[in-house]
Amino acid sequence: MTNYPTPTIPRCLKRGQYWFQRETGNTRSLGHAHISMGTTAIGFKEGIREIGEIMNTDFSRRNFLKGMGLVGATAAAGAALAGCAPASNTETKTDASAAPSASEATWRTAPAEITDFVQTIDCDVVVCGHGFAGITACRELAEEGKKVVLVEKQPEDSFAPVGNEFAALNAQVLQERGVPHIDPVEFFQNWMTITGNSVNQELVMKFAQHSEENSNWYLSALTDEDKAAMSTSFFPQTEHQMDHIGVIKFWPSVCSFYSPDCNQTKIHGYNRDLAKEHGAEFYFATEAQYVVMENGKVAGLVATNSDGNIKFNCKAVVIACGGFGGNPEMMKDLIYDVQGNLVGDEELKSMSANDGRGVQMAYWAGAHLETTPIPGMNFRGLSVPGKMNCLPQAMWIDEHGKRFCNEYYATAEQRGLSTVFRSRKAKWAVVDDNFTEYRQYTIPQHAGFTANEQNIAELRASLDKAYGKFKGTYTEEEKKDNGPQGGPMVSVEYIADDTLEGLASQMGLEGEDAQAFLEQVEQYNAYCEAGADQQFGRDASVLFPVNKAPYYACKFEPVLGETMVTCGGIITDGDQNALDKDFEPIPGLYVSGNDCGRRFGAEYITPIPGCSLGMAITLGRECGKAVGKFLEA
Repeated sequence: MTNYPTPTIPRCLKRGQYWFQRETGNTRSLGHAHISMGTTAIGFKEGIREIGEIMNTDFSRRNFLKGMGLVGATAAAGAALAGCAPASNTETKTDASAAPSASEATWRTAPAEITDFVQTIDCDVVVCGHGFAGITACRELAEEGKKVVLVEKQPEDSFAPVGNEFAALNAQVLQERGVPHIDPVEFFQNWMTITGNSVNQELVMKFAQHSEENSNWYLSALTDEDKAAMSTSFFPQTEHQMDHIGVIKFWPSVCSFYSPDCNQTKIHGYNRDLAKEHGAEFYFATEAQYVVMENGKVAGLVATNSDGNIKFNCKAVVIACGGFGGNPEMMKDLIYDVQGNLVGDEELKSMSANDGRGVQMAYWAGAHLETTPIPGMNFRGLSVPGKMNCLPQAMWIDEHGKRFCNEYYATAEQRGLSTVFRSRKAKWAVVDDNFTEYRQYTIPQHAGFTANEQNIAELRASLDKAYGKFKGTYTEEEKKDNGPQGGPMVSVEYIADDTLEGLASQMGLEGEDAQAFLEQVEQYNAYCEAGADQQFGRDASVLFPVNKAPYYACKFEPVLGETMVTCGGIITDGDQNALDKDFEPIPGLYVSGNDCGRRFGAEYITPIPGCSLGMAITLGRECGKAVGKFLEA
């Protein structure tokens, strides 16, 4: 096998790493996604690599970094493109203030045809994108003996896939470590409960039923040393880690590859080598432009690289280009529900550089756009105090001193939905001196907290710092000047007081608002004692009173509009065959990964951390199998 060095990190990510090393004193590279509720919190902004599991503060366990574009992420207006007429199935949208109408969205117009080619290549199928869905579809097709070509926008010498951690039901490497076995049917039913039965049931069941075999297959080339470098988020389980809240269940069945000794770049390389051994060809630094359609069927793909335009004659195309978070116009057009709820200077934006070429190409070829809300990662909801890790064990207070939602709604990504429709004035998370105990009641999901000794000690230090400041006994440590801080960061500071009256004053609550706060705490504590939250239905297992001094609070200013990546766009059937305006399959057109719709419902979810990559790996291979059957028909 080829050795795959860690790729060069883009400048914007280096700045994020520089900040991490400066703040923590840790010189290792960044990876694992974390949000600190101890001393520091990271704002999920453009170009900032999320922090790795090596971080020594209170953080979640998931990296969804989007710093590079995948294949097919190029601006629609820059070149003369085409070969297919504009799709006729323009969708009707909810009216939203600043969102373009379907007729005004320029990206929907299919570009002009390219006629000059430096090369013409005949093959069975072209895969657009070397992401997790693209590489698994490509390898599967190659192993079936199909003549497959993969085109990827990134140069080969600096290629890096996005993400490191993936959900894997019952993968061998996890079972060998003692990770609990998951019943695929139970997993599927739980997914339907979370999503309100709104997703493509065939796709979700394929993920549940085939995750084990496809994860093992994806990792088949790893050596024992490679596997030893893998970590497993939320396992072994800590003392108070929970596996459910109410009827919603969670599992710590995740493969995490953040080590420089074996990361996803290396694993992609292994899979690429296996595909090449079976005849697959790879064109790096090559951008997919559009799908060639003839008589309603796929007839080829046009792509461009530094040599010029290339035409691939083929019967099938797999689009796996990673979503459209990097395209502001598409964000406004397709995610109109969020666009319509923006306030003031809020705007739609994403960490992703992928500008939607995959969704564009499918739409130009006649595919049906997803008309239900297209999910994003940590997108809908002003979770406080922070975008992801919202201290669910706390009591959340608004600007009038009152609770406003179920703080510990089971699904983290849905926890702050109600705040979308509230003012953007500051909100508070209020806790007492037992918080280091209550914080340990966590669940294995995106935004969860790993309650190990080190993280609890860090949290205790943060609370003690706040109390020391309140008492005037804290001495600020001298900070070293390591140069400018890279990227926007949000500093989280607790305040502390011996009384709730004093805490209310520090929170800026006065008069009726201060009195409402005191009455709210008394009422909430009564709910905790009775084991029934009569106000917002918070589950009895996670009702934690605020009744032991000192008392603490931390403040956040809610903001709506930022997502890590988009997770949909095109409606497909259970084989990931794109559907047309009449919901009929388009012969030869397949869509997988984050261009494929109806997998998550209205918002991304993580009953296991890493479901996005896990689905891409499993369903990418399943997509390859479906294309193989189509080619043989």
